[in-house]
Amino acid sequence: MTPAVLLALALTQAAQPPAVIDRIMAVVNAQPIVLSDVVAAMQFHLVEIPSGTADPNAFVLDRLIRRALILAEVERFRPPEPDPIEITMRIDLLEKRAGSAQALEQALAVTGLTREQLQRDIRDGLRIETYLNQRFGADRSAAERAAAIDAWVSELRRRAEVTVLYGVK
Repeated sequence: MTPAVLLALALTQAAQPPAVIDRIMAVVNAQPIVLSDVVAAMQFHLVEIPSGTADPNAFVLDRLIRRALILAEVERFRPPEPDPIEITMRIDLLEKRAGSAQALEQALAVTGLTREQLQRDIRDGLRIETYLNQRFGADRSAAERAAAIDAWVSELRRRAEVTVLYGVK
């Protein structure tokens, strides 16, 4: 190719906007939560979205921020590890929802997660459940327990560094 053609190609490529691979939605104590985390949480039912939710991305992002704050406390107090069988059962349920193990693998590939990351996320969810049961008791009424957890998480959020970038123009 002639130098003029190479220059023309370089200029046209330079004029194209860069491709967005992922997007930072929020940062919690220096840990980013990216769009692919939000998509994966929805895809694999790590966060259940109530029907009629106006902005599912905002809802899931809020739940992932909350999860990050709680998980930091879980790491400090180290509740017992969940039974590996429970993790396997939850993976099996996801495979069933997806239609097959291969369909789950394809969904993982699309979201950029590995099976190990999904297992870790499920493990962390179970650890959070255990910790919340220890801290707030499983014997309270659902409303009382939810209110206590919400107040506690609000305090965690007040003390943490949380920057939400989603919706910022």
